[in-house]
Amino acid sequence: MNPITTHRVQLLLASWLVLHGCLLHAQQPFLSEAQWTLMREEASGLAPYENLRSLTRLHRVPATPEFDQAAEFMLMRAKEYGLQGAHAEQFPIDGKIHYGLMRSHLGWHVEAARLWELQPERTLLGDWATDPIRLADYSHSADVDAALVDVGAGTSEADYADKDVRGKIVLADGALATVQRIAVMEHGAAGIVSDMPNQTTAWSGLDTTIVRWGHLDALLPSGFAFMVSKGTATALRAQLTRGRPVTLSAHVKAEVGPGHWTVVTATIPGTDPQAGEVVYSCHLDHQRPGANDNASGCVTILESARVLARLIESGKLPRPARTLRFIWGPEVEGTMAFLSGHPDIRRSMRADVHMDMVGGDPYKNKSILHVTETPWSLPSFVTDVGELFAETIRDSAAVYAEDGSHREAAVVEDRNGASGTRNEFLSDRTPYAEGSDHDDYDSSTIAVPSLYLRDWPDIYIHTDHDTLEQIDPTKLRRVALLGAASGYTYAAADAEQANALLPFFAARAQRRLAEGFERAQGLVNDSRMQPREAWYEARNLMTQMLWREQAELRSFSTYVQSDPEKGVAFSKDLDAQVAMLNRWMDRAAALRGAHDFQPLAPWRGEPDASRIPVRTAEFGPLTFQNDDVLVDRLGSERMGKIKLLDNESNRLFRVQDRGALYAYEIVNFVDGKRSVGEIRDAVAAEFGPIPLDVVADYLKACEEAKIVALR
Repeated sequence: MNPITTHRVQLLLASWLVLHGCLLHAQQPFLSEAQWTLMREEASGLAPYENLRSLTRLHRVPATPEFDQAAEFMLMRAKEYGLQGAHAEQFPIDGKIHYGLMRSHLGWHVEAARLWELQPERTLLGDWATDPIRLADYSHSADVDAALVDVGAGTSEADYADKDVRGKIVLADGALATVQRIAVMEHGAAGIVSDMPNQTTAWSGLDTTIVRWGHLDALLPSGFAFMVSKGTATALRAQLTRGRPVTLSAHVKAEVGPGHWTVVTATIPGTDPQAGEVVYSCHLDHQRPGANDNASGCVTILESARVLARLIESGKLPRPARTLRFIWGPEVEGTMAFLSGHPDIRRSMRADVHMDMVGGDPYKNKSILHVTETPWSLPSFVTDVGELFAETIRDSAAVYAEDGSHREAAVVEDRNGASGTRNEFLSDRTPYAEGSDHDDYDSSTIAVPSLYLRDWPDIYIHTDHDTLEQIDPTKLRRVALLGAASGYTYAAADAEQANALLPFFAARAQRRLAEGFERAQGLVNDSRMQPREAWYEARNLMTQMLWREQAELRSFSTYVQSDPEKGVAFSKDLDAQVAMLNRWMDRAAALRGAHDFQPLAPWRGEPDASRIPVRTAEFGPLTFQNDDVLVDRLGSERMGKIKLLDNESNRLFRVQDRGALYAYEIVNFVDGKRSVGEIRDAVAAEFGPIPLDVVADYLKACEEAKIVALR
């Protein structure tokens, strides 16, 4: 063998050894190889897949009999898997009772519902008994034969010009609750047929057979809606356009009124009752079949529970100090009710593993599994833990998909005849995103940092196509393992690990600061801002990122109650890194003619900048599934005047299109210490530049609603 060939062989061998070693030890420093292997071998994709089969048969709208059937199924499985204290609780709802800041909703009971086309052809368009998604949630009883009138979107008065809809059924594709208010309550229509789009993605509208889930306003006293596919709606519109009358017959027997939310919970007890709890959360509700959203999250935290319970009870894994708690309930609403009813548990929670859509085959659903960060208002080490385990599975699966080696490390589920794929594990880390129960946990008045695992996008979300066929048992097994490993790490972490783990967290922080520098460069060169304003925004970004990363290091020391001095050296290293990056950025500013940086904010001198807001209201964020606290307390007209929610408020802010995210974090940063100006800088770094007056205006609205007091 010649020297060149020998060298190549040596390089290949060295590369194989390095890769093999990485696969063996990638999950460290959190778990030993033996612990990881035990969890991996115990984790199943078939068990959650079969549990999913049962849930997808139920139309799991909150506060309905079928939701309670789903809760009973989860309770039965929790007991079967050996979880302790498994039980269901019911929380009354009547549209008036509050749980924290959240106003309760209403219950709904349906006996029957059918929609027939009578003319020009007799055709069944929807039957609750066989396909309940066809009836919009919170439809009221009705028995009517009536003409169909196309009102377009149906969300403005212009849509009803020269159209008589009284006593008739309207065909509309606008937001259902708005159509209900205008068509039914104001113009006297009997009901609605809707092909309203929702949760739009790049693929929306391509499949015209999809039927989407719809919701009426339960607080309005009348109205019904049947959901149809785009293809069906197009055919009906074509009939009307050709001048051929369409007559429909709608029969609904349903009641909207007081009811209850059901929440199931169970635990794996820790060794130290004073050490707190790690919670696993998901939401059990949604339409039938609702396989990925979110039956997948429910069965996957159940599988994480089964894995941990079996390994801990058998003595194969040491029992952690912190208790592991598992919660299944209605999305957001169930979380708020449970936390309101158990303030002692709320205070004991230390970290959350939240799963909302985690089983979709990415090649069918067009989705990526995102490991989602906590918001900047709640910096935490929890994301780094979950990210590492996701990387471990992702890298091993990539190797297996490429050359067939390291099968066990790839966590494929084709054991026992399961139909799991051998695909790569498509996952990444993303910034905070809203839209599920983690919003509650991450909010400042609850402050339980969440590892949020989610598939997004998902082209079948909230449709009748969100079926078991779109779910991959291999994905379920991988995420169950990721969840079990993360939760166990949170539950078992102690002060003795600080020396080993702080360098890991610091290295991740350095990487994120380097990546943040690229954002800062974009800001300093942003031609929409004057050079000094751009320079300030760039420097502010680096300042806020440094604060966040140093706070994340402290979060681990605080969590395990280790000596805070152990993190000081790492924190100083981050100081030095940002100082260097700022020097590099100053050179870019100089090229635009900005010299001698002065940390003077563009908003300095504005009257509201120095005011300090203080939270005065109950716990929880301001928006929920069926409730917006500001709308409740201020009314829709006042809400329409809030600059933050008006896309015309500012050229830079308009580009960001993140009003709800800004609103969430503005309130989260209210701690009685930060001024309005400091809150403005915090959210500007997280989401992009925003005028101080927009932030101040939102906080004044919150003051009117008695959420905060401005001092």
